[in-house]
Amino acid sequence: MPFLATKRTVKNMLTYVMVVLGTLFLVDAVFIAFDLFPPTHNYGDADMGWRPAPATGRMQVDRCTDFSTGQTVDYVRNEDGVRTTLSVDETRADTKAARIAVTGDSHTDLCAANRETHPGVLESTLRAHGIPTVVLAYGSGRYSPIQAYLAFRTVLRPYNPSVLVMNVYTGNDFFDMLRVDDRPHFVPDGTSYRIAKPVWYLLDDPMVRRRSRVLFALRTATNRSGLRGTFLRIMQLRRLAAEQDAGFGEVLEYLLDLRKATEPTVGYSAAFTAQMLNQQLFFHHFPGSREESVRRVRELMNMIRNENPGILLVMSPLPSYELAGERPVDEALLRVLQRVPVSYESGVREEERLYERLRSLANELEWVFVDNLSALRAYEGSDRLFNKFDYHLLPTASAIVGQTQATAILANLRADQE
Repeated sequence: MPFLATKRTVKNMLTYVMVVLGTLFLVDAVFIAFDLFPPTHNYGDADMGWRPAPATGRMQVDRCTDFSTGQTVDYVRNEDGVRTTLSVDETRADTKAARIAVTGDSHTDLCAANRETHPGVLESTLRAHGIPTVVLAYGSGRYSPIQAYLAFRTVLRPYNPSVLVMNVYTGNDFFDMLRVDDRPHFVPDGTSYRIAKPVWYLLDDPMVRRRSRVLFALRTATNRSGLRGTFLRIMQLRRLAAEQDAGFGEVLEYLLDLRKATEPTVGYSAAFTAQMLNQQLFFHHFPGSREESVRRVRELMNMIRNENPGILLVMSPLPSYELAGERPVDEALLRVLQRVPVSYESGVREEERLYERLRSLANELEWVFVDNLSALRAYEGSDRLFNKFDYHLLPTASAIVGQTQATAILANLRADQE
């Protein structure tokens, strides 16, 4: 009898599920047929994963909020979404000015007026030295160095720049070289690497046009709850862990340490994780991935060199708040470091080694190297270099970086003009 009751219950449940699914299918079919409640997908970009601003065909004023001050900031983009005050036609018509392309992550696409960002300071400094210059900046938050280069290849190279400045943020860009979520990424190809298409996590595949309203609602719900992103991230981490002969237990320990690294007293509670500790914790739990990321950076720099003969290539590493060494160290960071298995000293040592690896690669592959770290560490003023909300560069630091970049490439530009 218990068996029959259980069988009857299961049969009733299956019938109920089939009725619900059938109803949803019919409703979905009607909505699609009459084009009712069309889904609004968040499509990614097939070339770069995502773009900070779409090409609109007109000059545009963008607006952002500087969360460290609460102020609203307006800045200009041209028709292609490039941060410059000049239109596409004005840029191309000025054949005497040196065109410099600058790309990177959110430390390049800062929430500041164009003239206060380091690309803006680079432009004004070179002009002050008598070098007619147009700096075309195109960066985006969370870009990996691969994406930054693809942004150059897709958006900036059509302007025929004579210089490419690659800003590599040493606080997290080495880790980002290993990520596949919504971004083009390297995969091994024999003894080398090739660029593979993104694995679409939170963004929608731009090559697939989904029409189902029901599946859209389900996907939206799982995205908002964080379940889908968490599941996909764990799957990615398990793959990376397997490459390092690490088990699922190590993945869970890493995720637990990330949770411990959040700090509620900071404006953006995940600031330290996003800016430096994620990379440090990942390399702590999966130490072999550190050298793998360096190999990928080398492959990228070599690819850029081979694909851009005749362009002056400039490697401009941007250090994190921790590596730059502002004093006194913020108490919020020290509290976080007491909860995780990395220290302030070990974090500085590791990021400094990665910074020096970029210097070595630049020398080896014939890139100009910009030593922003020494310039920032030499600063003796009273203004902060990084904000206390999400630890991005402030205008004082941008001025130092822009001037240091200008000094590094000034001689090369003068030689080209003679």
